[in-house]
Amino acid sequence: MNTRTVGWFEITATDPDRCRKFYDGLFGWEFTEAEAGYWTVAGPGSSSMGALRSGDRDELTIFVVCEVAGTLSHLESLGARVIASPSRTPAGDLQAVVEDVRSNRLGLSSSGTPVAWFEIGTDDPGATRKFYENAFGWTSERDEAAEGVEYYSFLAPGAEQPIGGIFAGAGDYAIPGLLVSDVEDVLDRCERSGGSRVMGPVSDGNGLTIGQFTDPSGNRWSSFAVPSGG
Repeated sequence: MNTRTVGWFEITATDPDRCRKFYDGLFGWEFTEAEAGYWTVAGPGSSSMGALRSGDRDELTIFVVCEVAGTLSHLESLGARVIASPSRTPAGDLQAVVEDVRSNRLGLSSSGTPVAWFEIGTDDPGATRKFYENAFGWTSERDEAAEGVEYYSFLAPGAEQPIGGIFAGAGDYAIPGLLVSDVEDVLDRCERSGGSRVMGPVSDGNGLTIGQFTDPSGNRWSSFAVPSGG
């Protein structure tokens, strides 16, 4: 599979039981144990979209679906640093992890299903846009609907709709975006479940509503809702 877009995420948790309880309560996610300390994650009635791994740190990593070995060498030539060499997960996928030119963790995976959205935060939009265009062929164009901020939409080769975005001046991060029906409801329930509201909800010029939150371990996510009839 060589979709070259974000199609997987992995949560590493020092307290996986608390993590599972939080996401089950917030989204109804289902966790299937592949082996001790590793679960695949699926939404209600959907296929696997990510994984939860027990570990000695708390972090969230997005994964680009691609041919791992060749892409890894290419990213190194662009200045990325390998922090996890290719290996098989308990679910059987070949994966590796690098840091991009802004030290954001970025995974590579041999399989996955495109996520609803992803966002790269950066304090150097020029370097970030150049890196991802050279890395995966993603072009970026200014999103004029994002009023009052510097935001760019990523377009994959041949794609008609954006697959993700770059938020300039918001710090450096790389996070998944979740399509939800009500952003304020998600943020409110997140706070009541031990997470935190980072921003929002805010609406752009097209009526898209956006918010960000962190889980109880500090992992950051974006969530968005499309306008009625959108």
